[in-house]
Amino acid sequence: MSLRSLFQFGKRLLKGKKESAQPATGQQTLQQTYTPKPSQATGKELAVRELRDPPVVLKQTKPLQMGDEISPAFGSSTYDWVMRKGRGKYTADEWLEHLTARRKERFNIFGKPATRTVLDTKKFKYDRGPFAGKEVNVSREELFDSNLAIFDSRGDLTGGLLFAAQKFGLKLDANEVGAMLKLNPVNRLKTMNFGLPEGLQKKITVTADTNKKIIESLQKKYKTINNDVAEELEDAKYYLNNFSKPGSDDIAMLSNDTIARLKRARDKLDINEINDRKVINKMIGEISEATAPLKSVTKPKYYNNEQTLMGGDNYREVVFYLDEPIKGNSSPLKSGGSHFSDFVKNEIFHVRFDTRFTPDGKKVLSIHQIQADNAKRVAENLNRVRQFDGVSRKNPFQKDIENRMFLEAQSKLQNELAKVAKGGNASNIYKAADDLQRNTKRLSEQVSRGKYDYFPMPEAADYNDHALKYLLQLASREGADYVAVLPFDMLNYKASVDGFKGNEYSYGYSSGRGINKKGKAIIPELMKRSARFFNSTAGPIKISRSNPKKPYKKIETETYTYKDGHALKGKSFTRISHSDAVENPKKGYKLITEDNPNLYFDAFAIKVNNLMRGTQKTYKSKGGLVVDMFKTMRYN
Repeated sequence: MSLRSLFQFGKRLLKGKKESAQPATGQQTLQQTYTPKPSQATGKELAVRELRDPPVVLKQTKPLQMGDEISPAFGSSTYDWVMRKGRGKYTADEWLEHLTARRKERFNIFGKPATRTVLDTKKFKYDRGPFAGKEVNVSREELFDSNLAIFDSRGDLTGGLLFAAQKFGLKLDANEVGAMLKLNPVNRLKTMNFGLPEGLQKKITVTADTNKKIIESLQKKYKTINNDVAEELEDAKYYLNNFSKPGSDDIAMLSNDTIARLKRARDKLDINEINDRKVINKMIGEISEATAPLKSVTKPKYYNNEQTLMGGDNYREVVFYLDEPIKGNSSPLKSGGSHFSDFVKNEIFHVRFDTRFTPDGKKVLSIHQIQADNAKRVAENLNRVRQFDGVSRKNPFQKDIENRMFLEAQSKLQNELAKVAKGGNASNIYKAADDLQRNTKRLSEQVSRGKYDYFPMPEAADYNDHALKYLLQLASREGADYVAVLPFDMLNYKASVDGFKGNEYSYGYSSGRGINKKGKAIIPELMKRSARFFNSTAGPIKISRSNPKKPYKKIETETYTYKDGHALKGKSFTRISHSDAVENPKKGYKLITEDNPNLYFDAFAIKVNNLMRGTQKTYKSKGGLVVDMFKTMRYN
């Protein structure tokens, strides 16, 4: 089977898809940034080369779109770098030179200085388009997830398509390498949304308010001439008055009740009241149209005072998952170990967020939680190098392309051994037998399972980055001004029970600091990086505890104490939340106007701009985000 045929098998998986080694010790030298070099070949040399190897027509589109004319939700900058390799076919070694870097590192051996060459991250800059001048990298993680190249702890190539190509002397063009990146499981993630789409609640409320006025007018008319009609209209108005309350299930039920009362009122009209009959039919149609999207909405699961910070508007949850079996995992379609296992298989991570406001009325999408339940075991037990060495954790995606090359070689090697055996030359027989043994061993390794199940993005920095970019795109499209992360001391999902360190490290404080209010925190650092990439800004802002337009608040307080082992042991902090907010006075509620400083708290945020509306880049722009490649960080 040709390499092209093998790729056709992989490409069929995407049909119908709409969306979207570093040593522990030693002094390291600065990483090199790569920029394109001008061609040194003469016109005559290029002409001769094209006659010998006709140029490949590259599937090159706008940045991050991976050859597609329609912009996907996420795309690969590595794909863009691959396309810049050129229109020829290249050996595995030439691709490795293009996709990775090597650097010298100083270290001590038996007390004496020495140097060694280690695998490093290839960096490059966009030279055109909206990201011109922006630096990105080719991550070892993306090469692993795409099954393009797998490296051991020494930085030696041990697996992936490039390993097979190197083994069998194959040359690959940019489209073939790009196809592997495009088929990456990270690019195949799907989402399930829980909660109302932005703007739907407002549309429903406006529709309800408009039709309430019409109903009131009809009520006055029929109160004295047809009380049965007036009573049905009164009931319809009662249900419409409750449309502004949150909860998609309630609105759907209220809509049905309203329409039922309007139909009763219509049916009780005198046969000559043709115009009023038309008015009621129009109201029924408008209410039905406004609430129709609720039929496909799933109510959020965890909007409560145990799991979230109450008070925000339009609380939502989004689950990212792989809607296909992960071969080789203990459960190819895993449903356990996830908060949303009743709805999806193979959950990768989920994000919880709501809408809040700044003192000057700017809209903020506020992150409550980003969590990856299935990947936790990997993050807790494997350092960064072992996560991608292809031994402890085996990626099955596109593995069949590499495997078939070795299967085809097996038959050839068996024939070669039989041929040299007839010749009787011991040296040739030994070599042929050794080649066959090595290939057989490779095949057996390919079908063996890893100790840990494969799920992409195992580390907190990985899935937090993906979630943040999703929210930046969503915020830009919905007209939000910021994306913020709730600071550690405002989190509200039993932090005192589950521990502090992991949450401090991931979410940080409003200053952007991490554990012990020092160092760096993951999500604030990711926000800073995205801000640089999108020409934006990131830093502390003030956001509301509840909707400023609803001044009467039900206030809740909880006090947490730092536990043993923490630098702040014994010290406490109090989290203040608004479990409810209403427009009119209510018993037990306190008046807090929108100009009251107590309505707001500090949170770290990134400013949203229009550039964020487009395709987002998979994987972090730069590596090494406050993560030691050889140390394990536990996330509580």
